[in-house]
Amino acid sequence: MDRKEIVNRHYRLPKILIHSVKMLSLLSTRITVGVLEYFFYRPIKFKVPEREKIFIMKSEKSHIQVDEIESKIQIYRLRNTGKKILFVHGWNGRAGQFHRIAEECHEAGFDITAFDLPGHGQSTRKSTALPEIVSAIHGLHEEFGKFDFVVGHSIGAIAVVNLPRFDMDFDRLVTISLPANDVRSLFSEFVGMFRLPKKEYTDLLIKGASEKFNAHPNSFDPGFVCSDIACETLVIHCKDDKDANFNESVIFHESLGTSRLHLTAGLGHNRILRDAGVSALISEFFKN
Repeated sequence: MDRKEIVNRHYRLPKILIHSVKMLSLLSTRITVGVLEYFFYRPIKFKVPEREKIFIMKSEKSHIQVDEIESKIQIYRLRNTGKKILFVHGWNGRAGQFHRIAEECHEAGFDITAFDLPGHGQSTRKSTALPEIVSAIHGLHEEFGKFDFVVGHSIGAIAVVNLPRFDMDFDRLVTISLPANDVRSLFSEFVGMFRLPKKEYTDLLIKGASEKFNAHPNSFDPGFVCSDIACETLVIHCKDDKDANFNESVIFHESLGTSRLHLTAGLGHNRILRDAGVSALISEFFKN
């Protein structure tokens, strides 16, 4: 499966829309960029499956208002006396996707916090971006204090590896299904899905993002920020992931130099979060 197919699965845009944007580009570059930005930053909300509802029912639910991004963030807690773990899900996801890992870690004595990203689940807003996800985590950091351990999946993995440079330190880190070491590539492959001139429109999207969020997207590159990560790190990915190539995690692991790498098979991008072996691995990593 090539990169264009992966991005198309990620956004699930109808072919007629993709063709229409291509036609629009012949008339107006400025309007085309506006349309691309609208869809690039807009996640899809899916129905919560039954397997996640038990975790949601058991959780202590609350919210915080993060004024910086004008979003009310939905929080799920499983309180305990042990060290605190923060879970950060991926694009189009929900906090409940961590139900298997969160419940196993809670049974091991850890205090669990998960939340819906801005524009996802029960959190407000219809759009979000990587800098805003980091801002949401900063809001939780201020509300609950330092988290001892952090787990990030997909885009959430990119967000959490950036936390140390924003003065949010932790003692151990787990990344699952890291989608890219180069954030620009996420923009570029999105543009490629519309069969538009990649460099031209990627440059325009990057320029717009830099101005809107006062931060260049590539400043969030895992490959760029890995030198800020000094804690013990466990890098997990499935070789059969159709949404994020496992080589991205291999590259990140090699860049860190001191992390542990665990590659699975047959679990894909999301099912890896509810695999018994993966859950046990993460729980043991935090216990030892």
